[in-house]
Formats: sequence, structure tokens, C-alpha cells
Amino acid sequence: MLNKGRIFLSWLTMAAVLLSFGGIAAPFLSRLQFLPALLAANVLVIAVILIVTFLFGRLYCSVICPLGIGQDAVYWLAKRRKQNRRKFAYHREQRWIRYGILTAVGISLLLGISLVPALVDPYSIFGRIVTDILAIPASYAWNGLAGLSSGWLPIISKVDILPLVVPAAVMAGVYFLILAILSWRYGRWYCNTLCPVGTLLGTVSRFSLFRPVIDSSRCVRCGQCEKICRSFCIDVAHGTIDSSRCVDCFDCISICPKGALTVSWYKREQDTAERAEAKVSPEIREREGISRRDMLITTAVAAGTLAAGLARSQTMIPALLETGKKKKAVLPPGAVSLAEFSQRCTACHLCVSRCPSKVLTPAVMENGIMQMGQPHMDFTRGYCVYNCNFCSQSCPAGAIRPLDLATKAQTKIGIARYAQFHCLIAREGIICGNCARHCPVQAITMVENRDGRSYPKVDGSRCIGCGSCEYHCPAQPAAISVSPLRS
Repeated sequence: MLNKGRIFLSWLTMAAVLLSFGGIAAPFLSRLQFLPALLAANVLVIAVILIVTFLFGRLYCSVICPLGIGQDAVYWLAKRRKQNRRKFAYHREQRWIRYGILTAVGISLLLGISLVPALVDPYSIFGRIVTDILAIPASYAWNGLAGLSSGWLPIISKVDILPLVVPAAVMAGVYFLILAILSWRYGRWYCNTLCPVGTLLGTVSRFSLFRPVIDSSRCVRCGQCEKICRSFCIDVAHGTIDSSRCVDCFDCISICPKGALTVSWYKREQDTAERAEAKVSPEIREREGISRRDMLITTAVAAGTLAAGLARSQTMIPALLETGKKKKAVLPPGAVSLAEFSQRCTACHLCVSRCPSKVLTPAVMENGIMQMGQPHMDFTRGYCVYNCNFCSQSCPAGAIRPLDLATKAQTKIGIARYAQFHCLIAREGIICGNCARHCPVQAITMVENRDGRSYPKVDGSRCIGCGSCEYHCPAQPAAISVSPLRS
């Protein structure tokens, strides 16, 4: 029942997260993801995750993390093929790789560089895969369903399908292929070797109170549990389970023919005594476990990373390495500054997927290499809809702060600037006025000039920089464009 319950909850989570990226459900579960919650200083969520991990181990990795659930799905498909039924075996943890990556993430958070955490954060990787690759075929499928159901279910409407942002799609595709191959062949290797969230929670899980344990009096050393453990953490020969890598999938419990594996209160003293009685040498016990010195080091690294993330979430903590000090860009409504936005954004692309006009798109080098992959405003693809606040309501990391519709409608993100020599009226004598007709705040009016023609005039005090004028301008290049606000 533990195994079936865990699978049921994990797929509920996956469905909810996918629906939130599709704009169908509220992005509630996105706020439960560890790194975004850390950067948003969501202390309640962080505390709950750490307490649950201390009590029951890494349930987060098997029930809440969508990338972990996705890897389990790939592994499940691999098991369906008889010729690819891989049998796993116990391996010692690659501790220096795990904590080396976690240290790099902690230092990056302290310096205010979000690029490194974004490259390895599981939720952000999942978000980029869904938004930059899977959204395209899903949109075609949705439009096909809308076409078929137009007669009897008119509430399903077609969605616009925009061209791929090739660099973002390529990066997401590389992630998808690598993770799919690793999951197919090696189960949860990414989660227990590269993932910083898995390493940090694994540190807490070393002290977990309830965990899968092997009853040595009932175990017959058949090895079924070790062969099925995709975390490589069960050592049947010595009757141990590495709790720092166990993701609580409970497959071992369901497959054990003697019921020797159960989730129960872990008594360290009793376990040590039983293993001593089983004549396991001190050298082997030391090799299998973790020394007091390493325990202190790993715990300090995990605590330091957690502290660095919480410190970075406070706006009064300046960046030790300023990444956006001289750069200016048009930011989404709710973003305070490019520096703060770039330091908090993990490039999960949830805001990109939920933007109805698709003005938010993954950046390549528009804002510099440190902001690569983070969303930016591209007014050639869309504009910021006047009565929309989806991006500010969905950002789980606090890079875009929540705005109600009334506040958002008055938020100035840029200013439109008119270049008459590009305008169709000046160049070809074509009467246009598209920019004035589509301005939601009537900041653009058509003013008659001495030549008898009417040209656009921008009222900077009213303009909010939504980009509707630039998007609807038919001239190439656009005669009116949105510029960033000056500091």
C-alpha cells in the first residue's frame, strides 16, 4: 500500500504541475518546489519540507519533485521491455561530486549568480523541458481536440502556436535526452549524484527517524531489493540502506518475499549492535557509513547553502558579484530591477508558459550570459496584456512579485519611443494609426503635421510600456518601440 499510495500521489502531483504549465490549473505546487521557495524566502514551505524529510526521509523527491517523478516514468517504461530489465547493485555514494556541486550552488547563491543553480535545479530543468519542447506538440494536440469538439464543446478554444526559440529548445532537448538516457539505464543517478536539492535533503535524511530498514532476522539475502533499487542504496550483503540516497519509492518493500523490509523507527544503537552481532568488521562498517568528520562537513555544506539561499532572498543583501548593474532591460510587471530579477529567477519558464500573448520568451544573450535562459520581453512576438497578471501570480521564486490587476494596470515597465523616419506614413504615405488604435491607455494620439498628415505622438506620462504599439506596428523595422526605463 505504501508503494501504491506513493505512486498515486506522485501522479497527482505530475498532473497538477503539467496543468499549471498549461495555464489550466493554478500554480500552487510550483510554490512547494525547494529552490524557488528558498529564493522567495518561503520559510513555511522550506520548514515543512525539512521537517518531513527529517521524519520520513526524501518523500519530497518521490512525491513533489516533477523531474524525479518524470525519471520514474522513464524507468517504468524501461522495465516494460524484457530485454532492458536492468538489475541494479549497491554502490557507495559519490560524495565529493554531490557536495562539490552543492558547494558551487551555495557560493553562486551567495554571489547573486542564479545561472549555476538554474542549470542543476530539478524543477527548473523540468519547466524548461515542458515549456520549450513539449508545449509545441501539446498545443497541436489541443488545437486538434478543439477542432473536433467545436460542435459539442465550444469552451475548448484553439491556442496560438509561436515558433520555437531555437537556443532554448536545443538546451531543453539536451537536458531531456541526457536525463532520459540516465533514467532508462541508471534510474535515479541524477538525483543522487548531480541534484543539489537531493544532496541537501539527503543530508537531512541521514538523520531521518522513520525509514526503510532491513530486519536481519527475516532477511534471506535473496537480493531482490538491491536489484530493484534505482538509487543504488541497498547493500544486502551487510544489511544496510543508505538513507541519504533513498527516495522512499518503497519498491523494495513491495518486492521483498519475506517481508524483511519495513518502514519503521530507526534505532541507530540497535542497528550497530545487530551488525556487530552479525560479525561485520569495524572497517567495513566505517567504509559503508560516513565518518563523524565527513558528517560534520556535509552537514555544514548543506546548512551553508540553505543560509546562502535565504540571505540572497533578502533585497537588503547586495550582490557580491553584480551581474546586471549597467545593463537595462524591459522587465515584466512586478520585477523590481534587473539585478534582483536575475538573482532570483531560476529560469523555470512557468511565466513563459502562462503568458497569454507570449511576450515573455527565454533570453539567449539579450541581457548577458548570466541571464541566459531567463525570460525577457520580446515585443516582436507579443505584448503585455493590460488586464493580465499571470506572470506575477505564478513566479514561485519571487523574481516577479505578485501584483493585483489594479496595481498592474498602473505599473510602468518601459516607455514607447517613436521614430518617424521608419513610419509608413512618412515613408510611403500610408495612413496607418495602428499604434494609437491598440494602445490600452490612450497614451498615443494621432496629431496632424504641417504636411497635412497625422503622425503618432506618445504621451510619456501615460505610457506604461506594454509594447502593444510595437507589436502591432506593421513597419519593418518598427517605427515605435519600447525602451527600458532609465534609472
